Amino acid sequence: MRTPRMMALMAAMVLAACGSDGGTGPGNGGNPAFTATVTGDVETTVKGDAMFGEVSDPQAGQIFAVEMSEDDPTGGALIQIIRMGSGIPGTGTYPLLDGINGTPAEGDWVAAAYDSENGQLVGLFVATSGSVKVTSASSSSFEGTFDFIAVGGLIADPTQEMTIAVNGKFKAKSAPGGAMLRAPISRMRR
Repeated sequence: MRTPRMMALMAAMVLAACGSDGGTGPGNGGNPAFTATVTGDVETTVKGDAMFGEVSDPQAGQIFAVEMSEDDPTGGALIQIIRMGSGIPGTGTYPLLDGINGTPAEGDWVAAAYDSENGQLVGLFVATSGSVKVTSASSSSFEGTFDFIAVGGLIADPTQEMTIAVNGKFKAKSAPGGAMLRAPISRMRR
């Protein structure tokens, strides 16, 4: 059963995920810019394009985001990895904060995975543990791997909690001014 805090968080993230109707477009030159495997209560493999940039959030200030969008014209998966604070993070391995029970602060990392069909959000999962490993970072490219456990569920059945494990790799291109990034998930800050 979901806690009231988790329900409030999911409601805020649903609004964030629906905040833009623009996608990030096709993968780079036929090669996907990200691939991810999802196991657990949902099992699938996704691939597509990846963008990164800084986004200004009214509540959290500047945040750095990597957004991975599945190549699927009818919807598909969207994975966001976010670091609170400005600037491009350097190489290294960073733990993900529990996005349900934690309160993100400057320098913390959080993640979420969404699924949509025909422009409608159908599933939402918030990372409760895991890490992101940055292997290369510059103003034009941001690369690494990620591995996290996430809790959430389907919008059609908000009473059933589901758990997934998500792991993959990305080679993201810069999205100047965050123009291609959807709304940030930083609204989990209270």
